[in-house]
Amino acid sequence: MRHHSYLWLLGLFYLAFLSSGLSYSQERVFSFSDSAIIQRLKTDISILASDSLEGREAGTRGDTMASVYIINRFMEIGLQPANNDSGSYLQQVTFDYNDFPRDENFLHTDHRAYKYPKDFGMTSFSSNDKINGELLDVGHGICDSVLAFNDYSGKENPSERVLLMEFPLPENLANDSTTLERLSIRERLEEAFRRGALGVILWNSDSPEYPELFDFKHPSTLQGAVIFVAADVARALKKSEGQSVYLMATRLESTKKYNNVIGFLNNQASQTVIVGAHYDHVGINHRGNPRCGADDNASGVAMMLELARYLQQHCDSSFNYLFIAFGAEELGMIGSGYFCEHPVIPLDEIAYMCNFDMVGRLGAEGNRITALATETSPQWNIIYRDMPKFPFKVKRYKGPSSFSDQECFYKKKVPVFYITTGLHADYHTYRDTPDRINYTGMIPIAKFAEEFIIRTEKIGHIDFQKVSGKATFFSDLNYYIKQIGHLFDMPLQDFP
Repeated sequence: MRHHSYLWLLGLFYLAFLSSGLSYSQERVFSFSDSAIIQRLKTDISILASDSLEGREAGTRGDTMASVYIINRFMEIGLQPANNDSGSYLQQVTFDYNDFPRDENFLHTDHRAYKYPKDFGMTSFSSNDKINGELLDVGHGICDSVLAFNDYSGKENPSERVLLMEFPLPENLANDSTTLERLSIRERLEEAFRRGALGVILWNSDSPEYPELFDFKHPSTLQGAVIFVAADVARALKKSEGQSVYLMATRLESTKKYNNVIGFLNNQASQTVIVGAHYDHVGINHRGNPRCGADDNASGVAMMLELARYLQQHCDSSFNYLFIAFGAEELGMIGSGYFCEHPVIPLDEIAYMCNFDMVGRLGAEGNRITALATETSPQWNIIYRDMPKFPFKVKRYKGPSSFSDQECFYKKKVPVFYITTGLHADYHTYRDTPDRINYTGMIPIAKFAEEFIIRTEKIGHIDFQKVSGKATFFSDLNYYIKQIGHLFDMPLQDFP
């Protein structure tokens, strides 16, 4: 394994953390020459994405080591603990977790038995149930009076049957945010159970796999069993339509604990800007290789730390700044979701939220960065219009995107600003290593973000604006899955 030499370094950071009494240092003066910035970025990314941290899966030893490293960086920069009463940089995040015992989940027809978790997986909103009913294919399960469309028309009565339903919407319906919300998978499942279905088997024709942990946002149960099968299993089941399906779904609930790491730059202002990046990743793959997550998202954390250094020395007193390394983002924005429900400052005192997720691969999608949520405040267009030129193009999308931490803030009516260098073939694989980061390319991205933030200080109050109309850039699950499929952590990704 690479980078084992960082183990002793992290041990020293941990000892320093324990012996510090959680005190933060005085403001330190940093150099902002290109060479100094690159050296800091390389150090932060190389340590956070070292094999020793074993992929920083939420709740693991590597995840804890990463949080300790970030705390020490916050102290070095001179950020205060977010909770001055307890003197802690940590916000403990509790999450109700679902476990699915292998021997208590099964699926078979009269002619074939399917294996869990190879052929099918469970959903977090499934009820615990054991059912036996005839299989009925209901397409996408759409029943919508506005569209005058009904997938149940001409079908047998779905009552007392097990329904096969494709969860991504047809492409012609997947581009409008209003339609997406009205025809969400949750709404379609509830419609199925209103019609008396015993259970629902979900599938996706565009992926050979199923999402092993599907939809973390709805932990409450529905009225029946809901599982997800691989595409080849779904096609085999289609041939068995009308035959009996035997299904047992068992979901055990437990509570898990994670951490957000929060540092505070207090300028005694009435409004606070949140600068965030998630620090967890997806752990070790099925071959035992750590998926180090250099771009996803050690790069975002390194960018956040660099902005903290810069703003410590260059910001005025217009805003305070909270720097948050969010935990458990890969499990469904758990850390940011928890913060939005349990903020350390009132939500109405948050000016806006700035998020960095995968900013280390300039060139992955051409010489450009992607800016999302560009219409979540009317002030954003003014800033983008007057920004100086940078050595890359900026591709702007008005929507906030549903697949990183800014989404939780947008839902609380907080303006958001999110930039990324985009997806690449190493995403969520063991190949996402520090040596593949474009460190030189991160410098102008940092300067772009710094310029953007400083311009907000000149504006002062930032207004929230709801984005309507067509969804864009990963803002619906269907598009996300069709484009990358990595949400499923497919084994095939790890082949060279």
